[in-house]
Order: sequence, then C-alpha cells, then structure tokens
Amino acid sequence: MEREIVELDIRYAKEIRVPYPECDIHNHWKLSYIMRAVQQIASDQLDDLGMTFAKLYSEGYVFLLSREYLEFHQGITAGERVTISTWPLPPKGAQFRRNVAIDSGDGQRLMSGYTSWLLVNPESHKILRPASFPYVLRYGPVNGEDSMEEQITSLKAPAVVNGTAGESLRVAYSNSDCNGHLNNAVYGDLVLDSVPFGVWEKCRPTAFFIHFIKEAKLGAAVSAAVERAGEQWNFSGTSRPAGAMKEENCFQAFLKLTDL
Repeated sequence: MEREIVELDIRYAKEIRVPYPECDIHNHWKLSYIMRAVQQIASDQLDDLGMTFAKLYSEGYVFLLSREYLEFHQGITAGERVTISTWPLPPKGAQFRRNVAIDSGDGQRLMSGYTSWLLVNPESHKILRPASFPYVLRYGPVNGEDSMEEQITSLKAPAVVNGTAGESLRVAYSNSDCNGHLNNAVYGDLVLDSVPFGVWEKCRPTAFFIHFIKEAKLGAAVSAAVERAGEQWNFSGTSRPAGAMKEENCFQAFLKLTDL
C-alpha cells in the first residue's frame, strides 16, 4: 500500500482565553476542561492536515487515547490568555506519542503534557501498528533530557489496595463522544469528584496521570475507587456494560496535590 507523506509544521499552536465557566472555586482551569483542550489541539492539527475524524473513520482508522500525564507548574487562571501547543514524537511500539504545552502570554510554561495514542480499526477494534497508517507524518525530535517522553508509553498508576468507593456515573448521551464511549475528559471529573470537597478548598493539582484500559460504552455504569497515599491520590475504575453482571477494569489514575 502506498503511503502518503503529510508535511506539517512540527509544533502546532493557538492562543485561547481560559473560559470562566470552565474554572473552579479558585478561578483555576479545571482538569477535565484542560483534558478537553489537550484532545482538541491534537484534533485541530490533524484536521488542518485534512485528516479529519470522519475521513480517517471512513478509511478504517481512529486514534484512541491510551495514556495521559499532565504536570501543572502553576494554576491556569480564568480569563487568562494562554498559548496551547502540540507536537508529535516518533511512535514507540504500537503507540503514537504527542506532547502538549500551555504557556502564559509572557512565555512562562504553565503545563507540560505527555500523551500516547493507539490506532484502532473502529469495526474490528483491532489495534493497528503505526506502519499500517497510510499517512507518513513528520515527527519532532525526542528530548533526551525529558524522561517522561520515553516513560509515557509504559507509565502505570499504583494499584489501589484498600480503596474506598468514589464517584460513579452512567455513560449517556451528554458525556459520550463520537466513538460512542465515555469521553476521556469526563474521567477527569470522575477522579476529582472522588476526592472530598474539603481538600479542594485548600489544594490544587500539580500532576495527573491516567491509563485508559478499556473503553466504557453507552449505557455502561462506571465507578471509581480511591486511596490516599500522602499527597498523592490513587484511583482505579471499573465499568459494567449495560445488561451485564460482570465489571471490567476501565482505568487507573493518580493525582498529586499541593497546598494553595
């Protein structure tokens, strides 16, 4: 199969103003909305290359987020003008890697993000190797001084051993995405709501990691278990498909906090 070479500027960026309705009690941009912005900037770059979701889906390809690690260097404030940028790195094994950054107007790094994606056939759900993708992208160089660029494809969250019940939800129209799954950003809300509200009155996130193990489809019941380990909170999630009796492992995550 002939592969099409797609030229792109390695770093893709746009300026946005942080929306007030997407911020928390401290006027900081909420995790789930930052996750949406991370997802959107990646889609925007592919869209501008002509590789829209609809086009790739019709050709038998969808990108599914596998792992995401976000490190917050400070709170991102409502109304602030920020630049969000993204650039792809060479695939590692079956995983496509993509970095994301959010910078202030004066160039200060506010967030560093690392993501890995799997290429999947939407009908068979088979994971496809990067070599089978019919488009050859140009990738940015790996930064040897940034260990997370290599770790992201194998990073794991600690197991939840003595967890307590956290939040739960049902995958429905309002929280599903174009794949018919619970949108990845909604897991951010599920995790944050599993932490007692009193904690949020005095803390903010400094790092968040999530590993998506299995998609939660429409009608599924998704539940989180949470366990605190010092300043870190660990999470595991299960989903029970509609009409099923058995739960499936859905995600694992951890969250690091610091005092305001």
